Amino acid sequence: MKLTVLVDNNTFIDRYFLVEPVLSFLLEDSGIRVLFDTGYSDIFLKNARKMGLSLSDLDYLIISHRHLEHSWGLEPLSAFSWKQG
Repeated sequence: MKLTVLVDNNTFIDRYFLVEPVLSFLLEDSGIRVLFDTGYSDIFLKNARKMGLSLSDLDYLIISHRHLEHSWGLEPLSAFSWKQG
Protein backbone atom coordinates (compact mmCIF):
# COMPACT_ATOMS: atom_id res chain seq x y z
CA MET A 1 0.00 0.00 0.00
CA LYS A 2 1.18 3.50 -0.82
CA LEU A 3 0.05 6.45 1.30
CA THR A 4 0.69 9.98 0.01
CA VAL A 5 0.05 12.97 2.25
CA LEU A 6 -1.64 15.58 0.08
CA VAL A 7 -2.17 18.13 2.87
CA ASP A 8 -1.31 18.45 6.52
CA ASN A 9 -0.13 21.26 8.77
CA ASN A 10 3.54 20.86 7.79
CA THR A 11 5.53 21.42 4.61
CA PHE A 12 8.84 20.13 3.31
CA ILE A 13 11.28 23.03 3.25
CA ASP A 14 12.75 22.02 -0.11
CA ARG A 15 9.44 21.45 -1.93
CA TYR A 16 7.17 24.18 -0.56
CA PHE A 17 3.79 22.50 -0.49
CA LEU A 18 0.74 24.45 0.63
CA VAL A 19 -0.50 23.67 4.13
CA GLU A 20 -3.59 24.06 6.28
CA PRO A 21 -4.54 22.52 9.65
CA VAL A 22 -6.11 19.42 8.10
CA LEU A 23 -5.24 16.01 6.68
CA SER A 24 -5.81 14.65 3.20
CA PHE A 25 -4.30 11.38 1.99
CA LEU A 26 -4.21 9.46 -1.27
CA LEU A 27 -4.14 5.70 -0.65
CA GLU A 28 -3.17 3.36 -3.49
CA ASP A 29 -3.15 -0.43 -3.43
CA SER A 30 -3.58 -3.03 -6.17
CA GLY A 31 -4.78 -0.41 -8.64
CA ILE A 32 -7.40 1.01 -6.24
CA ARG A 33 -7.11 4.74 -5.49
CA VAL A 34 -8.80 6.21 -2.42
CA LEU A 35 -8.93 9.87 -1.38
CA PHE A 36 -9.23 10.17 2.41
CA ASP A 37 -10.60 13.57 3.47
CA THR A 38 -10.34 16.80 1.47
CA GLY A 39 -9.48 19.53 3.96
CA TYR A 40 -10.84 23.08 3.95
CA SER A 41 -10.08 24.08 0.36
CA ASP A 42 -8.55 23.07 -2.96
CA ILE A 43 -5.03 22.84 -1.50
CA PHE A 44 -5.08 19.02 -1.74
CA LEU A 45 -5.67 19.38 -5.51
CA LYS A 46 -2.87 21.92 -5.90
CA ASN A 47 -0.40 19.79 -3.93
CA ALA A 48 -1.38 16.65 -5.86
CA ARG A 49 -0.72 18.49 -9.12
CA LYS A 50 2.68 19.65 -7.82
CA MET A 51 3.47 16.00 -6.94
CA GLY A 52 2.49 14.91 -10.45
CA LEU A 53 -0.55 13.00 -9.19
CA SER A 54 -3.92 12.97 -10.91
CA LEU A 55 -7.08 12.78 -8.83
CA SER A 56 -9.34 12.39 -11.85
CA ASP A 57 -9.57 8.59 -11.59
CA LEU A 58 -10.37 7.94 -7.93
CA ASP A 59 -12.18 4.75 -7.02
CA TYR A 60 -13.39 5.88 -3.61
CA LEU A 61 -13.69 8.97 -1.46
CA ILE A 62 -13.75 8.65 2.32
CA ILE A 63 -14.77 11.54 4.56
CA SER A 64 -13.78 10.56 8.09
CA HIS A 65 -16.41 12.75 9.76
CA ARG A 66 -18.53 15.85 9.23
CA HIS A 67 -16.22 18.55 10.55
CA LEU A 68 -15.42 21.26 8.03
CA GLU A 69 -11.68 20.60 8.00
CA HIS A 70 -12.42 17.16 6.55
CA SER A 71 -15.11 18.00 4.02
CA TRP A 72 -14.99 21.58 2.68
CA GLY A 73 -12.73 20.43 -0.13
CA LEU A 74 -15.66 18.48 -1.60
CA GLU A 75 -16.81 21.50 -3.59
CA PRO A 76 -13.44 22.07 -5.33
CA LEU A 77 -13.16 18.31 -5.91
CA SER A 78 -16.60 18.27 -7.52
CA ALA A 79 -15.72 21.21 -9.78
CA PHE A 80 -12.40 19.56 -10.65
CA SER A 81 -14.10 16.25 -11.46
CA TRP A 82 -16.58 17.88 -13.83
CA LYS A 83 -13.78 19.70 -15.65
CA GLN A 84 -11.87 16.44 -16.10
CA GLY A 85 -14.89 14.48 -17.38
